[in-house]
Amino acid sequence: MKPVAALVAITLVLLVGPLAGAAGADEPLGAPAPGPVRVDPDQAAGPLRLDVSQLGPRVVTANGSDTLTVVGTLTNTGDRPVDELVVRVQRSEPLRTEGQLRDALDGSAATDAVTPQFTPLPGVLAPGEQVPVRLAVPLRGAPQEGLALGAPGVYELLVNVNGVPEDGARARLAGTRLLLPVLSLPAGPDGEDAVPPQPVDATPFAMLYPITDVPHRVSTVPGPATLLTDDSLAASLAPDGRLGGLLSALTDSAPAGSPVRQAICLAIDPDLVDTVASMRGGYDYLGPDGRPVPGAGAAVAAAWLDELTAVAAGTCVLALPYADADLVPLTRGGQGALATGAVGQGRQVLTQLLGVPVVDDATWPAAGLLDGQTMDAVAAAGNRTVLLSADGVEQRRTPRVTGVVPIEATQPTAEAVQTAVLTDPLLTSALTGPAARGQSRSGAAAAVSSPAGGAGALATQDGIGALAFRVQGGDATDDGPLVLAPPHAWGVTGTGAEALLDGVEALVRAGMLRPRAADALSPPVPPGAALPLAYPIDAAAGEVPQDVVAAVADTAAAVADLRSAARPGSPIGVSPEQAFAPLERGLVRPASAAWRGRDADAETAARAARQRIDALRASVRVLEPPGPYALGTEDAPLLITVANDLPVTMEVQVEIAPSPGLRVAPIGPQEIPPLGRRQISASAEVTRTGQFTVQASVRTPGGELLGPPSRLRMRSTVYGTITLWLTGSAGVLLVVLAARRVVRRSRGELPERREIVLGPRPGSPPASGTASTAAERTGTEQRGSASGSWGNVATVAEDGPTQAMAVRPVRSGDPFPDPQLTVPMPGVRRGPEQPPPAGPTSPTGSPTEATERLPPTRRPRPPEPPRVGSR
Repeated sequence: MKPVAALVAITLVLLVGPLAGAAGADEPLGAPAPGPVRVDPDQAAGPLRLDVSQLGPRVVTANGSDTLTVVGTLTNTGDRPVDELVVRVQRSEPLRTEGQLRDALDGSAATDAVTPQFTPLPGVLAPGEQVPVRLAVPLRGAPQEGLALGAPGVYELLVNVNGVPEDGARARLAGTRLLLPVLSLPAGPDGEDAVPPQPVDATPFAMLYPITDVPHRVSTVPGPATLLTDDSLAASLAPDGRLGGLLSALTDSAPAGSPVRQAICLAIDPDLVDTVASMRGGYDYLGPDGRPVPGAGAAVAAAWLDELTAVAAGTCVLALPYADADLVPLTRGGQGALATGAVGQGRQVLTQLLGVPVVDDATWPAAGLLDGQTMDAVAAAGNRTVLLSADGVEQRRTPRVTGVVPIEATQPTAEAVQTAVLTDPLLTSALTGPAARGQSRSGAAAAVSSPAGGAGALATQDGIGALAFRVQGGDATDDGPLVLAPPHAWGVTGTGAEALLDGVEALVRAGMLRPRAADALSPPVPPGAALPLAYPIDAAAGEVPQDVVAAVADTAAAVADLRSAARPGSPIGVSPEQAFAPLERGLVRPASAAWRGRDADAETAARAARQRIDALRASVRVLEPPGPYALGTEDAPLLITVANDLPVTMEVQVEIAPSPGLRVAPIGPQEIPPLGRRQISASAEVTRTGQFTVQASVRTPGGELLGPPSRLRMRSTVYGTITLWLTGSAGVLLVVLAARRVVRRSRGELPERREIVLGPRPGSPPASGTASTAAERTGTEQRGSASGSWGNVATVAEDGPTQAMAVRPVRSGDPFPDPQLTVPMPGVRRGPEQPPPAGPTSPTGSPTEATERLPPTRRPRPPEPPRVGSR
């Protein structure tokens, strides 16, 4: 079997090779055949880019033009010059099945049924240069000169550019494919009669018209100016902007009362309208440095909102979830309450702002898909009808793309049965484009591009062709209209939207469409068995990442905790509902379906939203004083100032972190007025001295911090613990030493009384009979020194006109001698020839000197021996 399979594969390659070469590169008629086309793998994406800006007519009819006009620009995006450029428009056979149409939308269908001759382009196209392209091709006639259309239908066109790159071979270097609906044909150049449209039954039809944009608003509370992430919304709202063009297209191509307007239902993002309404009174946006910059689009916003209100009057209006929230990933991430709030609050906000009736029980989720858990969240918002893609329900044997079907409940209750209005996934795919669908191709066909899903004028051409394909066969609907549902993030501009509306009008005039938008979104419950939901596996790849949903959940918890501290009843400011309802609605902005396929932008939006909420929480805080607090006593009160920059009264817990040397009594709940301050006196006990820092924080009733703690500097003059210990220890030591001295005195261990021995005063005669020799004095001094019990004794001898005083040191064990016992006396210098004056003799027989005794200071004087003589 393996050799046979290999032989078959080789045969197929040999057969397909020439066919691919013929389709990939064609030569002008009469040119020599260059042989098979060689495709350079490095040029798989094409070194040239063809941008087709105009195509006419967009829908071929018998009373229209008989020539197809194509206008565009060819740009060399490679690094090599390209020569021998030629271009032509070729077509396929009529697309007869849905499979053929899907292949055409993917760019994989054959487009070589009719291949007119090439038209040369002048010159060599250098890298980076552009050249205009304009072709006029007859719709009928010979296939060598035109498209040779012979019957109504839908055809695929290919604008094919061939050329020869430097050092390369001839190949198709660029191409653009699109659908061309043909309802009828004009007369041919060779006398062919006009071809009328095929008579068919009109198909009931409704079209959803999305008016959405990426979220621009930064969550805030009432009071400050509206803050936007940038100023691009103002440019989009201008008459020449995308959003301005969408309204202009409705006004011009679907005026009030026209059949096309009756087929349209506006699908509006309430957050977009809420943001524009806030811009009317002035707004700021974040500049490149992150600082608010005044915006200049207030007048443009007011004019756009007035035009939207006028267009919505008398038109079906459907409210999308607030901020076009991606409901399925929200519920899968445990945020079903946010999904329910986005559906219900979005409808209320849109009704209030526009002042027009809004379909009150219908929801259109992103991509037209829901799972069972999300369906329960939608039902909790009071919605009975959902607009789902036909791929979002399990089909029976015969698939259907239209109709109204009951949905099988995941949790049977007594509530009303959920009903699904099916939208055609083929029409949605045609307006989405291959790039948004995540389709890519390689090889020669990779050089073919499609304008579908872009912002150009031809972005809706495939949608017109797919719609014509559906209705040319007649009414095939079943219990419901054919619903055209573009993607929510519809990037089409006014020119593309106007072309789509003109195509719808052509189909209405041809009797193929019957407008039915008024009752399409509020159908009665159909009979029959309910169908279960079907959520395709690959649909999860396009959802908002779960990391973003987790960040949204954290932000939602922070907002709920902040709201728990708000208190009503203040005569100033706003109520908690007015203050926090905008914050709660804005929680889903990072999970908007507009961020699908833009994960980095969604993560950035989630971080910015959390930082904004953190900033609002930090606006309730303890103010740091310019200088330190002065604490003079150990029980000094600590005065703390708490500020509240929110426009609502907040009840908070003030907390002083434990610090060595400072103990603060618990502080009860405190109410801080809106946009005001309150000074709180806290009972504090200071047990240290010097300067130190403590942290003060504000918490919600739930115990969560409101911003980072504040650092308070303290300066205390109170004796601290160490100082008290040192002082106490010194006191104890002093008492012990004093007691020791008392004990020693009581035991007689203290030294004898100190004496001061003086000689006669100058000029006085010596006393008779009292002379003593120097030897005796010396002996007395030696005895006194030997006993060790004498005090300091000053011995004075009269020696001429002066006296000298000698002080003998005290040799005792008293560590605290009495300072009064040592008294310096004026000295008397003794002359060398004068003997010392004689004095009385002591009882022991030794001569003594005249003495002057000092009174005792601590205890009574002990008894003294009788004096022998005195002065």
